Amino acid sequence: MQIVIFKSSKNKSSSYKFNILLFISIIVIFVISLSFLFSSASYMYGYEKGYRELNDDRAQDISDYENSIKLIKNEHNDKIKYFSIKLTNISSELNILNSLGNKLTKIAKLNKKDFNFSNPKYIGGKDKVKIEFDYESDFDKYLDGMLLNLASKKNELIYIDKIITNMEMKEQFFPSGLPSLKGYISSQYGTRINPLTKKKNFHKGVDIAHKIETDIRVLAAGEVTYAGKKYGYGNLIEVSHINGYKTRYAHNNRNLVKVGEFVKKDQIIGKMGSTGHSTGPHVHLEVLKNNKHIDPNKFIHYKNKFTSKESN
Repeated sequence: MQIVIFKSSKNKSSSYKFNILLFISIIVIFVISLSFLFSSASYMYGYEKGYRELNDDRAQDISDYENSIKLIKNEHNDKIKYFSIKLTNISSELNILNSLGNKLTKIAKLNKKDFNFSNPKYIGGKDKVKIEFDYESDFDKYLDGMLLNLASKKNELIYIDKIITNMEMKEQFFPSGLPSLKGYISSQYGTRINPLTKKKNFHKGVDIAHKIETDIRVLAAGEVTYAGKKYGYGNLIEVSHINGYKTRYAHNNRNLVKVGEFVKKDQIIGKMGSTGHSTGPHVHLEVLKNNKHIDPNKFIHYKNKFTSKESN
């Protein structure tokens, strides 16, 4: 193959000879190279684009999964909170029942086991309940049943507590017991030989003897209507109670209350002494009903059901 090239400047021409096979081979190689470069560029572009699209899809999937997990978690937390509130209510009800039960057993001297709701007999049983933290599930209904049962039990105990509290309140105002936790009865109510005059006379009260400054306690709640010195009685305290009752405490070394003061049952109101017509330290107790003296022994030996004196 011969190629003639003309040069315009000198009107000369040059000729070159090429091997046809070599020329074709160069053309083919050139075309193949261009095809390879184009294919490679297309492949790389498609690969990068596909990878990005795939990556975007994966990122979207991950975002969707995260949102789903958050929804499940929130729903789970809501359910946990829902059942936690229910269980807290049950725990609160049990604490109230235990408190009432302890009070009832203490003041009414009942068996504590019958009023112990720490492990209620009606919770559990042979019929097992599948624990599912889901609304309106069997477990949810079971907890609702427990709450209703506990509310019913609580109302029963509150009613009983009101009855006992009423009885306890009555006992607070009813004279009972001894005015001193220490000592002994040295002189009874009724006719006796007066230790000072050696003559028979009517003793209007009961004497409880012990050492000087021994605590004197009031037999019932009431209002102090007298607190001072009185002939024969020495230092005297008189307390008025409901239903026409009055109690008097005489020969005191000291009076610790004043007229008009309201005192509680078993409150210390004075100190034992030997003032007035007395042969030794003691407290002279009188009980009156509608201003008439009655035998204090029935009140001394009365057994309180709901209230008791504290020991020193």
